[in-house]
Amino acid sequence: MMGVQPQPRRRMTERSKLWLANYFDASSPLGVLRRIHALSISSDTLMTIALAGSLFFSISPGEARSKVTLYLLFTMAPFAVLAPLISPIIDRGPRIRRVVVILSGVTRFVGVFLMIFELRSLLIFPLALMNLVASKAYLVSKSSLIPELLDGDSRSELGSLVRTNANITLLAAVSGAIAGLIGAGILKTPFLGAQWDLIIELFPLSVFIYESRALIRHLPLRSVEQPKARPARRRHPSGPAYAMTLTLSLLMSVLRGQVGFFVFLLAFALKGAHSPTWLYGVALVASSVGSALATQVTPLIRRKFGETTIVIIGTVAIAAVAITAATMHIGVAGAILIAFVLGVAAGGAKIAFDASVQTAMAKHEYGRLFARYESYFQLSWVLGAFVATLADLTLSNGEAFLGATALLALASYVIAISALRHSGEEPDAEDPEWL
Repeated sequence: MMGVQPQPRRRMTERSKLWLANYFDASSPLGVLRRIHALSISSDTLMTIALAGSLFFSISPGEARSKVTLYLLFTMAPFAVLAPLISPIIDRGPRIRRVVVILSGVTRFVGVFLMIFELRSLLIFPLALMNLVASKAYLVSKSSLIPELLDGDSRSELGSLVRTNANITLLAAVSGAIAGLIGAGILKTPFLGAQWDLIIELFPLSVFIYESRALIRHLPLRSVEQPKARPARRRHPSGPAYAMTLTLSLLMSVLRGQVGFFVFLLAFALKGAHSPTWLYGVALVASSVGSALATQVTPLIRRKFGETTIVIIGTVAIAAVAITAATMHIGVAGAILIAFVLGVAAGGAKIAFDASVQTAMAKHEYGRLFARYESYFQLSWVLGAFVATLADLTLSNGEAFLGATALLALASYVIAISALRHSGEEPDAEDPEWL
C-alpha cells in the first residue's frame, strides 16, 4: 500500500507539467505573450520594491503627505509622455506593435542597469521615469496585441476576449506575488538590499527581450503578404462604437479613482489611529484576492451579461458596500471588506472594458485608444489619491464619500446615455451592450 500512494501524486505532477508546457508553449502566439507578460510584471514588481527600499521612499512620517503628493505626480508622468507620442506609433500596425514590445524591454534593461549605479543620486528620477514610460508602452501594446494573437492561435481554448484578458490578469497577479516575495526577501537580507533587487531584475528583462522576438514570427499572414492599406489622414475615432467605449470609460475612471482614494484613505486612517502595520497588509491582501477572484468570476458573468453590465454591477456593488460600512460604523473590518469588493469590482470592470474596446473598435485604433483610456484611468487614480492625501477624512466619512461618488457616476452614466440616444449616436437598439 505504501508503494501505491505516490502514484496519484506523480500523475498530478505530470499533468501540471503538461499544462504549464501548453500554457507557455512558444509555438502558440498566446503562449509567447504569457511568457513575456509574466516576465514584464516580475520586472515591474522588482523595480517597485527596489525604489521602495531606496532613497526615493525613505521619508520621515512628518513629510508623508508632501512626499506622497510628489510621488502621485511622478506616477502620472509616463502617461503624459505615452498618450501623445507613443500611441500613434503603436497604431501603425501589428509589426510595429511587436517591435515596441521588444524596444520596451531593451529600454528597461538599459535603465535598470544604470539605476544600479545611481540608486542614491538624483539621476534615479529620470531613469525611473524612463522605465515607467517603457513599461506603460509595453502594457498598451499588449492590450492591442491580444485580439491579433487570439485570432492567430487555433489551439486556444479561451473562447472570448473577456476570458483571455482575465487569464492574463491572473497570470500577472501570480507573477507579481512571486516576484514580490523574492524582492522583499532580497531587500531584507543583510548586505543585499535595493541594489540587488535591480541586479536580479536584469535576468527577467534579458529573457523578456529574447522571448519577445518570437512575436514577430507570429505575425498574421495578411500583414506580410498584402500591402498595408491606410487612410491618407488619420482621423479621431468616432461613431456609435466609440461613443459606447467613451461613456463606459466614465464608470471605469470612477472605479480607478476609488481604488486610489481608498488605498491612501486607509493608509492615513490606520496611521492616525496608530494601528499595527499588518492591518494595512491584510487590506492589501484582501484587495489582491478580490482582483484574483475577478479573473475567475468575470468570464462566468459574461456568459449571461455584456461587458457594460459587468462594469455597472461593479459600480453598484461598491456603492452598496461603502454606504453600508459608513452607516454601520464597522471600522477596520468594513474597510477590509470594501478593499475586497473594490478589488473584485475594479478588476472585473477592467477585464470587461478592455474586451469591449478590443471588440468594438478597429485594430488600427487600439494604440491611441488604450493609451488615452489608460491616461484617463491613471489620472483618476491620482486624483482619488490626492483627495485622500489632502482632505484628511475619517474612515467613515471616506467610506461615505466612496459610496456617493459611485452613485454620482451611475447617474452621470445614465444622463450620458440618454444624451447620446437623443443625438442619434447610439448603436442598434437590439445591441444588449447599450443600456
